Amino acid sequence: MRGERNISSYKRRKKYIRPSPFFIIVCEGKVTEVDYFKGFPYYCKLGGVSSSGYQYSYAAIHIEAGAGQHEKVVEKANNIYIKLKKKYGTIQPSEVWCVFDCDGNIAGLNRAIQAAESKKFNAIYSIQCFELWYLLHFQIVTGAISKTEYDRRLSNYLGFCYLHGTRGMYDILKERQEYAIRSAKQLWKQKEEIGELRSDPITNVFVLVEALNEAYEKLRERKQQV
Repeated sequence: MRGERNISSYKRRKKYIRPSPFFIIVCEGKVTEVDYFKGFPYYCKLGGVSSSGYQYSYAAIHIEAGAGQHEKVVEKANNIYIKLKKKYGTIQPSEVWCVFDCDGNIAGLNRAIQAAESKKFNAIYSIQCFELWYLLHFQIVTGAISKTEYDRRLSNYLGFCYLHGTRGMYDILKERQEYAIRSAKQLWKQKEEIGELRSDPITNVFVLVEALNEAYEKLRERKQQV
C-alpha cells in the first residue's frame, strides 16, 4: 500500500529572482548620504515580491554607511561586491556605486576615483561636500563656498536650521529634484568644457539619482503590464 503523499509537495515552490537593476551604494558618511538614498522609492517601496509573483532573493539596494574616506570607500565596496557576488552571483561591477566627498583633499579624491574606475565601479563625488547637491535644488552654484556657507544658505531656503546629518532630506527636496538635476548637469557641462571636472564646486550625484529613478519607473511599468 502506498503511503500518503505529503501535502506540502503539492504546494508551489517559491521562485527567487535577483532585483534588476541592483545597487551597491557605499558612502563615506554615516548619516547624510545614507539617509538621502534610503528615501528613494526603489529602496523603500520595492517590497519583496516582483510583479510576476516571484520573490526577490535579496534587497534591490545594499547601502553601506561609514566606509571611511576616499580609497577606503573603494576597498569597502570591493569587499562587499566580492561577498555579495559569492552569495548571490550575477552582480556586475557597474552595479557598485562609491560615493565620495572631497573634504579638502583633492589628491585623495583623485586616487579614490581612479581606484573605483580601475574596478569598473561608479565614482560619485561632490566637491566640497554632498550639501552641494542639496543646494542645487534651489540655485546654481558656480563659485567655491565654505561648508558653513552651505549650511547657512540651505537653512535660508528650507526655513529651518540645516545641519550636516539632518534627516528626511529626500522627502523635503523631492519636489525640486528635477531642478537640481538640470542645475547639476549645467554645472558639469560648464566644468567639462574648461577641463575642470575636479574643481570646486562640482557634483555628479545626479547620475546615481537618475539611475535610481529610472529603476523605479521601469519597475512600475512592469507592474502595470501585469
